Amino acid sequence: MKNYLQHCLSGIPLTFILFGFSCKGGNLPNENRIYQTGIETVQFYREGFDLSAPVITLNSGERLKLSFDDLNAGNQRYRYTILHCEADWTTSADLMVSEYIEGYSEETIEDYANSYNTTVLYTHYTAIFPTSTMRPKISGNYLMIVYTEDPSRPSLTRRFMVTETTEVGITGNIVQASRMEIRNTFQQIDFQVHLHGFQVSDVRREIKVVVQQNGRWDNALRGIQPRFIRGDELDYRYDEYNVFEGGNEFRNFDTKSLVYQSERISRIYYDTTNQVILLPDQPRTFKNYTFDQEINGRFFIKNEDHANDSEIEADYAWIHFFLPFPANPVNGDMHILGELTSWKLDPGGVMNYNSDRKGFEKNLFLKQGYYNYVYVFLEKGLKTGDESMIEGSHWETENEYTVYVYFRGTGEQYDRLIATQELKSTKL
Repeated sequence: MKNYLQHCLSGIPLTFILFGFSCKGGNLPNENRIYQTGIETVQFYREGFDLSAPVITLNSGERLKLSFDDLNAGNQRYRYTILHCEADWTTSADLMVSEYIEGYSEETIEDYANSYNTTVLYTHYTAIFPTSTMRPKISGNYLMIVYTEDPSRPSLTRRFMVTETTEVGITGNIVQASRMEIRNTFQQIDFQVHLHGFQVSDVRREIKVVVQQNGRWDNALRGIQPRFIRGDELDYRYDEYNVFEGGNEFRNFDTKSLVYQSERISRIYYDTTNQVILLPDQPRTFKNYTFDQEINGRFFIKNEDHANDSEIEADYAWIHFFLPFPANPVNGDMHILGELTSWKLDPGGVMNYNSDRKGFEKNLFLKQGYYNYVYVFLEKGLKTGDESMIEGSHWETENEYTVYVYFRGTGEQYDRLIATQELKSTKL
């Protein structure tokens, strides 16, 4: 039975709840993070589409699937709630919980199972959202907060988006950058927003557009204004602003089997836990572009050795990465980036420099499966990482881009998400 607090929360202003969240949690950011030791392999996607982004349509019947492992293996009782955010992922402080949640403000994760036939014990948790007793009322950006007792002390957080069904449409293409000085290394996102009668009084004030490359948020484009407004069409075709470094195809490794070595693996052995030594990676800064079929930085879980249910029968292993590099840069850190590090440039993905081996090394504890990743250098004082330093950058690289269109009319209290569109670059 839901407790009394859950019923009361729906009528309390959000700013009151966030006061406790900020004070106790130390102003925790609204982003993908793991806070609790032992939480691993967090996946969050639209149900039925394992490699999709966590985006659903409001009141559509679409649902999100969240899953994670707790290596403490204690059958801990987890709960979750959701927090509405603005287009820039700041908290929607003018909203009350009852204005964006229909039903209860908290759910308990009831679906969990212990690992079976693995060397590492864990409990696997799964939550499907929305539920019959808790669903979002409005569109926009949201943060899911998973916790045990107090949402101000989360175990993990994950971003997701809820879009409206409107007449607004997005069309576009990914092309080679027009500017001569960057045309060989950058991709240009040419797109148009078609309002189709959707009422907007002041386009430049009420419409916000965000463009995301693959799963990254550190290099997302924000604050983009239309170059032209032609009736109901907003034209965002720029030569200068709508550009991203093309980067390179993601690197990969395959641990679906811990018995047989796949192409990128040098050695597999057991020493208190499974150990997987990857072949040394090589910088690709000045190498020619080569197409490779990959999954744009994501991963999927699979045990091909003996499992019927990989969610609870896939084992864990220490994956050993090594990147040769002549010296340790003093002006920043080298990161492993991808869904395997929650797309975060934070200490969890920072590599250590080994002066004896002349290179960067990092060990990550990962569940069996197939993984993509790249190396990204983050200069001190910056928030956007540089992929080209190690991986090079090519306009031909296959990338996925997502365009998000937000609307906030005069007098409205939050940023509505009125349209999304995925655009995919392909090697010509």
